[in-house]
Amino acid sequence: QPHTIKVNTVYELPFGEGRRWLTTGVANQVLGGWRFAAIQSYSSGYPLGVTTNAPLNIFNGTNRPNLTGTDWRAPIAGDEFNPLVDRYLNRAAFVQPVAALGNAPRINPDVRRPWNVNENVSLAKSIKASSSLDMDIRVEAFNVFNRVVWGAPNTDFSSNNFGLITSLANSPRQMQLGLKLYW
Repeated sequence: QPHTIKVNTVYELPFGEGRRWLTTGVANQVLGGWRFAAIQSYSSGYPLGVTTNAPLNIFNGTNRPNLTGTDWRAPIAGDEFNPLVDRYLNRAAFVQPVAALGNAPRINPDVRRPWNVNENVSLAKSIKASSSLDMDIRVEAFNVFNRVVWGAPNTDFSSNNFGLITSLANSPRQMQLGLKLYW
């Protein structure tokens, strides 16, 4: 993966005792001491390689197809790729080898699965309940922007679904509320 960036941040909100605003009273108890955290991850996709059935029972039953010299990526119908309509890999770029090993490279670094993008956030507060009991309250959201990250295309040239993306590489937004006790 030539492109990967991961950013982790924690920011203590400026409310409550020892901070800039709302330093006393009920506002301090309710709004003070909260911290915001975010984890952002962005990475380019892994390179793809195309396989097919082996003519001989070697290499674990897989082989590579022959290249026809055309582009591995399939043309798209609209302005941007839509896996419900478009094929990701171009079937015309390959042909099935006959009683021979194929000449396609093991992987093509110019053809990669879709990018992975993810943002997770949390809002948390630590509370000292007594001299021996502390607790954390937190609200967390995973994939907070509910981004769709498509999975890898089918790279088996022998398959009818060759070049199609039929899965997601991430989960839809998930939120949770947590309470943690320390004693």
